[in-house]
Amino acid sequence: MKLKTLLLYRNRYLYIAIALTILLLVFNNFWYIFLCVPYIYIIANNHIDLFKIILVVFIIYIISIVVFNERQIKEEDTYLVTVLNDINIDVYTSFVGKIKNRKIKIYFDDDIEIKPGDLLEITGELGTPSVSTIPGTFDYKNHLSSQGIKYTMFTKKISYKESSFSIYSIPYKIEKYIEKHQPLSSDYIKTFILAEKSDIDLEVKNQINKIGISHLFAVSGLHIAMIVISIEYFLKSMKIKTNIRENFIITLLLTYLLITSFTPSVTRATIMYIFLIVNKRYKLEFSSIDIISIIYILLLFIRPYYYFDVGFLLSFLVTFTILISSNILDKRSKLFQLLLISLIAFLVTIPIILQLNYQINLLSIILNIIFLLYVTYLILPLSYIAFLLPLFDKINYFSIRLFEIILGVVSNIDALVFKFYFPNSFSIMIYYFLLFIFLVSLEKNIKIRQSLFNLCLVLIIIFVSPSLDISKSVSFIDIYGDSTLIRDSFNRCNILIDTGEFDDYDSVINYLKGKNIKKLDYLIISHFHSDHYGESNDILNEFNVQTLISKKNISHFENQLIDCGSISMFLYPFQYNQKNENNNSIIMSVFISDKHYLFTGDIEQSREFDFISEYDLDVDYLKVPHHGSKTSSTRQFLESISPKEAFIIVSINNLHGHPHNDVIKRYEEMSIPVHRTDLDGTIEVYYIFGKEYKRIHSP
Repeated sequence: MKLKTLLLYRNRYLYIAIALTILLLVFNNFWYIFLCVPYIYIIANNHIDLFKIILVVFIIYIISIVVFNERQIKEEDTYLVTVLNDINIDVYTSFVGKIKNRKIKIYFDDDIEIKPGDLLEITGELGTPSVSTIPGTFDYKNHLSSQGIKYTMFTKKISYKESSFSIYSIPYKIEKYIEKHQPLSSDYIKTFILAEKSDIDLEVKNQINKIGISHLFAVSGLHIAMIVISIEYFLKSMKIKTNIRENFIITLLLTYLLITSFTPSVTRATIMYIFLIVNKRYKLEFSSIDIISIIYILLLFIRPYYYFDVGFLLSFLVTFTILISSNILDKRSKLFQLLLISLIAFLVTIPIILQLNYQINLLSIILNIIFLLYVTYLILPLSYIAFLLPLFDKINYFSIRLFEIILGVVSNIDALVFKFYFPNSFSIMIYYFLLFIFLVSLEKNIKIRQSLFNLCLVLIIIFVSPSLDISKSVSFIDIYGDSTLIRDSFNRCNILIDTGEFDDYDSVINYLKGKNIKKLDYLIISHFHSDHYGESNDILNEFNVQTLISKKNISHFENQLIDCGSISMFLYPFQYNQKNENNNSIIMSVFISDKHYLFTGDIEQSREFDFISEYDLDVDYLKVPHHGSKTSSTRQFLESISPKEAFIIVSINNLHGHPHNDVIKRYEEMSIPVHRTDLDGTIEVYYIFGKEYKRIHSP
């Protein structure tokens, strides 16, 4: 495309960027199609000539998606892999490698010493990353796609071939230099020099996230600006010509881009600086918004799933918003500008922050300014100085310790922490529409209170949305082990049966938070195998659990009908002293919206026979015993309770071969439909006005 053609769209590239963003939203959630009608109307009435360029952008972007998805790695017995980066050596080794110019994530059971540039011969089977099957939880496939990675490989055999230079060797060697010469403050120096904050203490990270200042520890446009201003000032004092200064800074920033492994915020800031210089030199008269829009579009052409990277999202979202809001900041005092920028950045990122942390802290509006000044004018420059002059390591460490002490104090202030989640795409669209109205009112200085009130009102409604939810539901969660969530309408009752195996990603916890659940009326542990209670301590720490039931205290609850809102449950009495812990499982009936669910834990044949000899039940839905093991689901048991449908909670990666083929065949012979989480993902059964709806989240 010729430069002359590009110049035709000056001051309007934002509209093209917004069109591409709407396309991305529709790709990921069809409900965003409702944004298309008003946007097409706006373009048709004001910028009809943009349709052609928008169509071209769409075609190029779709081609980039097709190219990414169609690029194959041929299956072979062994593969030659060049080590790139993201090397993690802990319980096992993982790294990002390259096979014939295609990136791949590789896992190895043992600890091995590798470095960027190493050529390895690897035996293993290619796979694709797992898709999240639990709503509101971490999606590993999207995470890797954002890095341009399509394949994964688990291997047990690696042999070293040779080593050569790699551009990824540069950050690796710098990291080793920092660890050796700045041992006290190395975690923070690596954060600010290499954009690598994985080494910062987990508790400190959680505190940083809790008060909403994590962006201060990403190498952002602000940090790049400080570097540029400092170098510019030094070179100017040396009376070096403008062009030479700018070329030197561009070279330095490109080098820094390699050092930070093309981190999104550094990539954006570096390309933005280069574009600004080119724009000024050749008098192209592109606006700053034009430039950031063009960069946004180009990066998505190069890496079509970049938008799954939270750093990419936050970097562009905040930058766009501040640039668009420049008129609001004009003629304000420096302090008031800082406050407004902090407020605007806080408001525009709320949906993304909630998706990450499931909570916001109103204190972060003020704390952002305080910590921004502290980090920008103390820790950041000291980290750069300590990097160049290691004798400043102790001084830098002192400033960091003071920061962490203050951080520990303010992060414990929970008065203005609000835990909630945007329940659907409609609530997000409404929120951003009202935010737009608020920013317009700020710019025009009219109806500011009214627009702010409307914005706060929608947040309050979302916060209390569980109490407004008319639906009831039973959710069979696709985790390793067993976990079922039962919810009554209007937040009258929340019951969690089992928690699944211990999980570093807190999948069950995040699923509950994604449902805006803050309390559990009942947490029921069916029996004490870790795949049923592994996350119980974390659940107890995260939620207000009013009643915990297990075999230790079931005598207080068994043999009685327990009402919880409009839901009823009955826990069947039993002597819980079997040698086989599976047969110590609590069996319970749940009655919800005129349906009878039977939950059986991991009971096996003998317990099934004991149960049907005591009770004659007519069951609508059965939670299949023991994940479909061949030791359970006897024909006599199924004939006795005669379920209309059955649900098996079983992980696709389980080590026991569950469910057994004979068991599945038995259900088929008895014409009992079976729903499986290994095939369907999380299965949610909803009841709205007495009608039943099922929703699955397939792998």
